[in-house]
Amino acid sequence: MFMARQQTACTAAAAVTAAAAAVAAAPVRGAVRLGGGRLWAAGLLCAALAACQAPVRSQASADAPSPGSAAAAWQQARIALPSGESLRAHWWPAEGPQAEPRPAVVALHGCGGLYAQGERLSQRYRETAARLHAAGYSVLLPDSFGSRGLRSLCGTRYGARDVTVAVRAQDARAAIAWLAAQPGVDAKRIGMLGWSNGATTALNLLEQRRLHPAPGDVPLAGAALFYPGCGPLLRRQAELEPAPLLMQLGALDDWTPAQPCIDFAALLQRRPGTDVTLKVYADSYHGFDGTDPVRLRADVPNGTSAQGGNPAARVESLAALDAFWGRTLGARTPP
Repeated sequence: MFMARQQTACTAAAAVTAAAAAVAAAPVRGAVRLGGGRLWAAGLLCAALAACQAPVRSQASADAPSPGSAAAAWQQARIALPSGESLRAHWWPAEGPQAEPRPAVVALHGCGGLYAQGERLSQRYRETAARLHAAGYSVLLPDSFGSRGLRSLCGTRYGARDVTVAVRAQDARAAIAWLAAQPGVDAKRIGMLGWSNGATTALNLLEQRRLHPAPGDVPLAGAALFYPGCGPLLRRQAELEPAPLLMQLGALDDWTPAQPCIDFAALLQRRPGTDVTLKVYADSYHGFDGTDPVRLRADVPNGTSAQGGNPAARVESLAALDAFWGRTLGARTPP
């Protein structure tokens, strides 16, 4: 039954993504292209086929441990990209029978990449994955940088970055298509989570999916974002896929300032049919949801920026995140 269900899902995914490729061949007038319609449609097809051809559960990942005894549950996933590259991802399926599909969250790392030391996931991502998994959700952590031989881009000027937001949006789109094809994942309850550069990537993907929809795109149940960069989106008055959106910002953030996102959220909220929640935390800098003390960084593109946690904002923002997932992905058990 397991294999039959997987084959059925893969056949359907390949069919709809092939149709998406045909749709993408036609030009769209007046659209801002983020990576190109043909490229992302091909990516959907590659991701769907990769989900079918490769084992759903590959070898356990020893370099991405989770807290406690569940470390062995982490698995490596390889997701085909339209460029021909292979996107490495860390995959932690929800526990329970495959006959009961569960919600899933794809989490997009910031400009510092996924890892702290060696190949060990940073505390933020280990903690987030454990929290989501304890609530009954599957978790996918795509590694946009490590897959391309990079660790961090925080100190690289935006114009000099090889892995741009547009490139990462293609990664995220392929990751969502891969997730939707997995047995045990409820394709109607997939959420997207991002921090900083990953949050900016998520917003750009929501714009891309609005400009270039395809039958192979499963609707997102929601997107939760910590301190994205909203300036370019605001300037072009971007229209996003109408998924529920939670944006959480630090009032003192001088790396990705809050005001452009406040203005962009207000713009979105004025449009009919939108579901946008905005939270701005006083006395909070970039990374306020973490546990590191506030420090001044001089290795960032805009000169110097403060970064670090705010204990009160951390508690409040994680509670808001839990409530958002509970509303968009379904009832959950608190960790």
